[in-house]
Amino acid sequence: MQPDEVNLTVDFLGLRLPNPLALTEGPLTGSAERIRRAAAHSIGIMFTKGIRPQPATSPNPFIAKSGRRSLMNADWSDIGFEQWLLDLEELRDRDFFLVASIAKNYVTPQQAADMAEEIARRRPDAISLVDYDPADLIRAVKLTRPRVKLPLMVKLCPFMPRLEEVLKTLVEAGIDGVAAMDSIGPVLTVDIETGLPTMGSADGSGYLSGEAIKPVTVKYVYEISRFVNLPVLGVGGVSSAEDVVEMTMVGATVVGMVAKPLLQGLQVFDQVEEKLREHLARRNVADINSLRGLTHRRVAEMQTRYDARAVIDATQCTSCGLCVRVCFQQAPLEVDGSTQIQRDRCVGCGLCVSVCPQKAITLR
Repeated sequence: MQPDEVNLTVDFLGLRLPNPLALTEGPLTGSAERIRRAAAHSIGIMFTKGIRPQPATSPNPFIAKSGRRSLMNADWSDIGFEQWLLDLEELRDRDFFLVASIAKNYVTPQQAADMAEEIARRRPDAISLVDYDPADLIRAVKLTRPRVKLPLMVKLCPFMPRLEEVLKTLVEAGIDGVAAMDSIGPVLTVDIETGLPTMGSADGSGYLSGEAIKPVTVKYVYEISRFVNLPVLGVGGVSSAEDVVEMTMVGATVVGMVAKPLLQGLQVFDQVEEKLREHLARRNVADINSLRGLTHRRVAEMQTRYDARAVIDATQCTSCGLCVRVCFQQAPLEVDGSTQIQRDRCVGCGLCVSVCPQKAITLR
């Protein structure tokens, strides 16, 4: 199969997207000008930065790289509601999909509903509400739904308490989709030369996104798609085509990126789309939609086992010795220039499988 034969189109909120990639809330969608710049890339749908009632400026600095592929931010800047109305009006004439995101945590539920109704007149493709307080979020949806005919979705904070109960209440209130998740925090890093926090916020704290939080997002999307039959947007830690596949397998319809394009530029969307086509073509997957929910189906078939043990493929092993160094059971041994597993010592933890640079070890 050739990459151009792979179908990447997905249905999301009644929209037919050209691919499942989303640029979600953040600095790169903080104005009409920035959104139009991003639209030149392979992005299926975009979300405005969270719209606040008043303009706001973040103290410097407010974005920094954290670790190898993660990001820390203390960015609460916004052009404000009145300017957003002008920008959304200017974006009426567009050839891409756009969701207007309301930063519900800065307003009351009634104010959020008022903002949503006014924003809807500028005809975005959908409206999203973001809040860390589930009761307030539910109330905002209940007030907004009768006044807005556009698709309405919510973005959930990490570690939402009583997730199943909250989701079912939101569905009853009339949401059309769910996004998960927002950045994790607050978190803190310190410059050890000066002792100062790396963020310029009042207490120096910020919020973490990027690679470090991806396993949390994967689990979150998996749980959400178990509880509700709605399209889910998975965002948090995605940086590669393989990450998009993983999010799709746990139930995501659309997969968002924020930290990666901030760290490396908007062209990462073009690269990920190209690599996604190549990856699926190699696996002979003609339609990305066929992978959605695969993990749920596999888990239903899966049996818990305790007898799997590490096995080394001698044709792949280079005897680098890494498995020998990391094994807390001391199961691998170097014998006459080759590495062998002492099966009676191996407990099947899988650490050696995950660290082997040659992928020469499997559990059987």
